[in-house]
Amino acid sequence: MASNILIGISGSIAAYKMADVVSQLKKQGHQVQCILTESATHFVTPLVLETLSGNPVRSAVFGAGISGTEHIDLARWADIFVIAPASANTIAKLSLGLADDLLTTVALATEAPLLIAPAMNTVMWNKPVTQGHLHALADAGARFVDPAAGVLACGEVGVGKLASVESIVLAIKTQLSEVQTEDLSGLHVLITSGPTTTPIDAVRYITNHSTGRMGAAMAEAALARGARVSMVLGVDKGVVRPVAPTGGADRLRIIEVRTAEEMAEAALKILPEVQGVVATAAVMDYRVASPSAQKLKRADAATVLDMVPSVDVLGSLRDAATGQWFLGFAAETDNVVENGQGKLERKRLDFLFANPVARIGEKSETGFQVDTNGGTLLIKGEEPRPFNTMGKTQLAQQIWAVIAERLAQQD
Repeated sequence: MASNILIGISGSIAAYKMADVVSQLKKQGHQVQCILTESATHFVTPLVLETLSGNPVRSAVFGAGISGTEHIDLARWADIFVIAPASANTIAKLSLGLADDLLTTVALATEAPLLIAPAMNTVMWNKPVTQGHLHALADAGARFVDPAAGVLACGEVGVGKLASVESIVLAIKTQLSEVQTEDLSGLHVLITSGPTTTPIDAVRYITNHSTGRMGAAMAEAALARGARVSMVLGVDKGVVRPVAPTGGADRLRIIEVRTAEEMAEAALKILPEVQGVVATAAVMDYRVASPSAQKLKRADAATVLDMVPSVDVLGSLRDAATGQWFLGFAAETDNVVENGQGKLERKRLDFLFANPVARIGEKSETGFQVDTNGGTLLIKGEEPRPFNTMGKTQLAQQIWAVIAERLAQQD
């Protein structure tokens, strides 16, 4: 179904990519209008966007031929408002509710879903103030097309590149479909997420690199499609908690745990209530057998920790299942698909997403502590389905689309 898509473009070297986005959306039959900030006009010309969209490009709030209610007209016209690329400055103004140009004035006036694709220098992206603005926007219901990692225009390497044209177009399509349909309505799903820890003594513990970002993305995508989510979240410094969409807070429950044993206990209590399980948690395979109740003092001699296997959370859930379907995740350094297939069969799962993670000393755009992911979705009895590297938000949406399709076939 054709939709009215309003695109706001702020000042970023990546602004030129939006010409391709506009072109693809028009070919799909959508109506597109563009708003440029003053800075954006230095990176992409209005003429290019006008030619591709078939509509005038807007940038001024006042002037000849501009009505006093043009910002309201645009706000009401849009079925979705996409801001891409969204600079740090624009994100800050959106978060604070400032309205000092046409883009931010329309954003404040519209009730359309807001989809933001950030693009900026890595240092700017990582600043706590920027992350705070992003969290505030998420709390208000905004959705994001996560920036990619790589070599930036300034020559630095890190997170901050505007997501690919394909990812942005897909995110727009997905959000429009979510607005029009809730294909997971009535589903209650259990999601395990984040790391688990094992204490060494009163102040020290062992954990892994998981931030729970993939689990949060899976939860947010499920909530957006109408599902109810109960999440058992392993907490540690910097863990990512899901944010429910507007009107969906009553469908999200989070139980915080630390150890694998606590996660298993909490998840098993919830299992009888749900129809499906999504196991994204990075569970420690081993725990310290006898952690010290006091802080261990520094010594010159070597210390040996007695490590024993921790509880198999996913295995425990599968053994206790009474008809629930299961989606597992496997982070692998080698033979990703082969190892994932083995886990799918060994754990008796219906779905498993296998993705590569970096070895020691390496960097990867997939796996832990990055905003992107990619890999292969294995489905019991079907051919593997590869997924290119993309933002974890978009990946979660695509995985849920596959699951929703399979569940509909079973009805």
